[in-house]
Amino acid sequence: MKSIFDEKKFEMAVKEIMTKNVFTVLPNTSAEICAKLMIENRIGSVVVVNSDGKSIGIITKENLIKHVLAENKKADEVTAEEAMSSPLITASPSLTIVQAMQTMFKDNIRHLIIVGKGGNLLGMCSDTDVFKVVPQLILLEQEYLKVMKTDIPDPKDKEDIAGYCDDCREYSESLLISKGQYLCKRCAPEELIESHA
Repeated sequence: MKSIFDEKKFEMAVKEIMTKNVFTVLPNTSAEICAKLMIENRIGSVVVVNSDGKSIGIITKENLIKHVLAENKKADEVTAEEAMSSPLITASPSLTIVQAMQTMFKDNIRHLIIVGKGGNLLGMCSDTDVFKVVPQLILLEQEYLKVMKTDIPDPKDKEDIAGYCDDCREYSESLLISKGQYLCKRCAPEELIESHA
């Protein structure tokens, strides 16, 4: 059987799939404005740049949850610099898709910033960009998880299972088992989440 990793698409460089129109904000931009930018443009992140235009951090939905909501702060009083993840994980535009995936998995990130030789921002490659090109990887990951778990775990088992949610397809470090499906905490039934608390 031919492996999907033999396909030519895996030799593609990230410059061919990256998002070139990256939204940027200055360090003193409020988290509220960052959130509005993300909602209005239906994007998952904005890059924080300094006055010289150099990328210094990234704001994602997770950053807003962690640094604003979880800390019960007002979004208009938290700056991008306070909420951003830094230092940035950057990569060359010639990086292959497989190398990009390996970097994202290794560093547990969903957005890889693509920069030129001088460090100038060229674009961004997200896990979504990758999966648009190679949707088989989601299925491969799910099948791998199922093969590795020969017996369906007891839903009361407290051991965390990492992988992709069968419902929303988002990656999660702690999937729950519901009727033979692997679900993230957003998609799992409330009673299942409570039983794992």
